[in-house]
Amino acid sequence: MELEPRTDSSPNPFAPSPLKFDADALTRALRIAGAALVVASASTFMLQHWDSGNDLTRYAMLVSQALLLAAAAYFVGLTIREGRSARTFLGLVLATIPISFAVLGGLVYSQFHLESLAVLPHYASWIAPTKLSALLAVAGTLVVLVPLAVVSFVALARKEAKALTLLFMASNLLVIVPLRSPIAVAAIAGLALALLLQFELARFSRTPRLDNLEGKVARAILFVPPLIMIGRVFHLYQDVYQTSTPFFGALTLVGASLIWIALGSTESTGKRDLGAWTAAFLALAGWGMTWPDIIQWNVHSAAMAVLMLGLPAAGFLLIASFRGAHSRDALNALGVILGLMTAVIASLLDLDSMAAFSCVVLGILVAVWGAALRQRVQLVGGALVALFGLVAQVWLAVHADNILRWASLSVAGILLIVGSAYIERNRPRLAQLWARLSPRPLQTFEP
Repeated sequence: MELEPRTDSSPNPFAPSPLKFDADALTRALRIAGAALVVASASTFMLQHWDSGNDLTRYAMLVSQALLLAAAAYFVGLTIREGRSARTFLGLVLATIPISFAVLGGLVYSQFHLESLAVLPHYASWIAPTKLSALLAVAGTLVVLVPLAVVSFVALARKEAKALTLLFMASNLLVIVPLRSPIAVAAIAGLALALLLQFELARFSRTPRLDNLEGKVARAILFVPPLIMIGRVFHLYQDVYQTSTPFFGALTLVGASLIWIALGSTESTGKRDLGAWTAAFLALAGWGMTWPDIIQWNVHSAAMAVLMLGLPAAGFLLIASFRGAHSRDALNALGVILGLMTAVIASLLDLDSMAAFSCVVLGILVAVWGAALRQRVQLVGGALVALFGLVAQVWLAVHADNILRWASLSVAGILLIVGSAYIERNRPRLAQLWARLSPRPLQTFEP
């Protein structure tokens, strides 16, 4: 019996599905792969050290890479007329600029180091032959890279190009500061990160035109230079200066400050409370790791060492309370108690004029603050600590002759009266300032 051919048009479930060509995915993958290779190529300059040539020649090759990328962007944009690839090239120009400044920082550091020159591995050493050559390298870098940065930011974020360029070049200039002490670098880079984050939250994140991919790249690239500063110290210098624990403590303080700044734009009460406690904990931990190194500089008094530990810690708790919601009063109370107890303990450990005077001043400030806000705990606690300091000063006056004790109390009293007169004179203006600085009422959201 002969079989008839199958005439139905139903699809065969076992037949392979036809392949579809996605041109967008292909071009996107090509751009991502190419960008990764370019960034990897530029990054090797920070670690590679060839045997032939000199460091200035190799640095010129790195800067010329930015020119090559800009030329490629010009060619793609005007000849092929493909905007996305052109913007990719310009984004890579911005990505290579911090790498160039990192290498330039090595050249400047070799001639203008502000501390003893650290011994580095051969692959990480960049040396300028003379001081003049290092300065000429800086001038040449600015002449070439500043215009490229302007063009790149105009292409990626036209409306905010001026502000982005100024912030970007300022943060890159920090990379060439000839200073490698871990604590100093952490302080400089941390301050830069805090300022950049403040600009990001207050201005750039609220600009609708910067919400696309190009705008996000332009905003994110600002944070690269200070991160390079921290990474450079972490990789090369913390063991040289033997300050690992204080360095990590300083970085912890930076993290606490960044969390505190970020909480300013958060409306959720749960997130604000969690963030406030986290920032307070990180600040206390960071200060605890940094404090032993700081008091070794020129602190020989037990009272002063206690004051330098407790008073900044109390200040961190008070600052963190401004970001809390339901936890605001608890953090404030802990900060006040810690500050007052620090002054008292310092006086008991080493009763001298400085410790007693700190009790007087701190106690009066807390008591006046409590009276202004009608908070009895702060009012009573501050008054008791101030009274303790006054009794200690009287006891010291009986047992030791020191004219500074009389003068310090007189000056403090005069300043308090002058301060009250200033407040009375400018009461409406100060009330408006307090209204702006006070934490705004929060809506209740689930964390």
